Amino acid sequence: MRISVIVPVYNTKHEYLRACLQSLVSQDFEDFEVITVNDGSVNGCDAILREYAEKYGNIVCIDIENQGTSVARNTGLEAAKGEYVMFVDSDDFVSAHCLKTVHEAMKERKTDILFFGYSTNYTNTEVRRVLDDPDPGIWHREDLELAVLRGDSRLGAVEVGAPWGKLIRRSVIDENRVRYTPGLIKGQDTVFILSLLDHCESFSYLPFPGYHYRISGRSISRRFNPDIVSIMEKTLNSYTDFVERRGKGTEYREAVKKKYLNVLLGEYLELYFLHPDNKKPLNTRKEEYRALTVKEPYKGIISEMNIGNAGLFKKAMLSALKKNDIGSVFFLKKGELTLRRIVIHKYD
Repeated sequence: MRISVIVPVYNTKHEYLRACLQSLVSQDFEDFEVITVNDGSVNGCDAILREYAEKYGNIVCIDIENQGTSVARNTGLEAAKGEYVMFVDSDDFVSAHCLKTVHEAMKERKTDILFFGYSTNYTNTEVRRVLDDPDPGIWHREDLELAVLRGDSRLGAVEVGAPWGKLIRRSVIDENRVRYTPGLIKGQDTVFILSLLDHCESFSYLPFPGYHYRISGRSISRRFNPDIVSIMEKTLNSYTDFVERRGKGTEYREAVKKKYLNVLLGEYLELYFLHPDNKKPLNTRKEEYRALTVKEPYKGIISEMNIGNAGLFKKAMLSALKKNDIGSVFFLKKGELTLRRIVIHKYD
């Protein structure tokens, strides 16, 4: 078996799930299996999965109780038989000739991970995300790990921290017992990829838009989450543990600090403090946020951090945080969110 494609499924829209599975069974490549892991869906996804499994002999259906994406992906990894592994989300799909193209490239290059391009699929348009002339100097472990933690403009069209858009040599995963961390609700993909990269020796990139990532619905929906601080702190602590456990240097520690700051100015505000479903009085929310910013490690990070080439909104928000001006932080973030909605609406 050459390739195992792992597809975790949880209450996916039926039309998206069918499109995902159809894109896989239509490949002009024969030596692969599709391992679908139904993570306790209650909307009829199981019937669609059984329908495809009965029709196509290379589709494996595994049903588990709802335990989250991490457990679903681990279940798929335990069942995989292929020489290589590819992750596909159940509401996304792959390009025609995807498996054949990436497998041929992997055979030729004999690398541990082959990254490839993708397209962002909005409701009414598609945006190509491919490095047509990739910098050959960035395909090294340290560059990739730091790109996961802090981003790298040279890798802007590569979703390094996502599980998809990659063909991975399964022996690297199995021999080093690289698995997802159950209990992480957000950022679990990034934690997994960091661990995976640290066990790989060689990397390569193929400028081929083989993956299609849907934005509509899943990605633009920003649900109210009153537990977001405790959820994200588990993930942030995992980044810190990775850096300390693997003996990483100053650049890594600085990148993790920036992660903390980005979450403080991002998810915490978007999913809780400024979310329209948060009915607490504005002054109460401001005081709760202020109390968070004077706790460690946030307090120390705010005082010492200097965002170099960040956008105007983030620079202004950090400046306001340093002055303990929470009102300005809230005002600036509302402006940023409004602008983002306008941009997304253009494609939706």
